[in-house]
Amino acid sequence: MRLFVAAELSDELIDALADTSALLRDAVRGRFVAPDLFHVTLAFLGEVPAAQVDEVGMYVRAACEEVEPFATSLGPFGSFGRVSSAILWQGFSSGRDHWDFLAERVRAALRDGGFSIDEKGFLPHVTLMRRADLTHGTLPMPCVARGSVDAVILFASDLSGERPRYEALERIDLL
Repeated sequence: MRLFVAAELSDELIDALADTSALLRDAVRGRFVAPDLFHVTLAFLGEVPAAQVDEVGMYVRAACEEVEPFATSLGPFGSFGRVSSAILWQGFSSGRDHWDFLAERVRAALRDGGFSIDEKGFLPHVTLMRRADLTHGTLPMPCVARGSVDAVILFASDLSGERPRYEALERIDLL
């Protein structure tokens, strides 16, 4: 199974991200991420045998035991890749220490459990578009909102269809 661990975003944050996505439709060409797929990836594991999913969940639960819910605010846009075919994302303007703490706890627990994770540096962001052509026009101002992060989810992802499918395998509430 292809697994990743993500922070669940509050409705306030999801709604603002969806509003920003709607504004982008008039300004940028590319593949938009559906609002029901918005998340912040904390750790990407890739392919993991189905027999080890419960073990992954155990390590993620342990990582979240001493993490409290936290407030955060949406911030500016950013992008990865070439300007003509970029990943366009929206970041966060507050809560960075909390984001870093949560991601490092999850990543350390998974590494300690012997799982391989993607070791790219952590940057809290929500992907809004893939293959975005940022060479023409001006981006609108992103919608901002303040919301909370109250849970972490272990997801299985399937990329074989026309759009990604994410299945929540376990939801872990932050205490």
